[in-house]
Amino acid sequence: MSRGLGAHANKIIEDEKAVVYEYGGFNYNEAQYYNENHILDGTITIPKNCFIESDIHEKIKRMPSGRKKLIVKRIPVSVNYSKMIEEGRITVENCSNCWKTTDDDKQIDVMVSHILFQLFLRYQEEGKIPDSINILF
Repeated sequence: MSRGLGAHANKIIEDEKAVVYEYGGFNYNEAQYYNENHILDGTITIPKNCFIESDIHEKIKRMPSGRKKLIVKRIPVSVNYSKMIEEGRITVENCSNCWKTTDDDKQIDVMVSHILFQLFLRYQEEGKIPDSINILF
């Protein structure tokens, strides 16, 4: 049974072209990766054109009172952040508490993919780039 692992990312720089996050991970299953001091020494740089808008579905619904109301739903779309990393659009510098990397030649921290998934999902749900992300397994 796993005792817990996760990651945390904070937005440190945002301009009109890109967003930079600092991140750090922890793994309570291995003592050397506890990260008790909450060190965020890894970086993730994402160009703003990587943030894809969600689909907007609108429909008119009849309410019990007989009035009609416009209902707007945001439907998240899939973002291929793995391809963006391969192409070099998203750049990652692994944190010091990286306990496992991807099998490809980039050797990226596996927690970065979880962070990116949550970043893009929250962006599509809320319509703005998140200031921070917390992930716990």
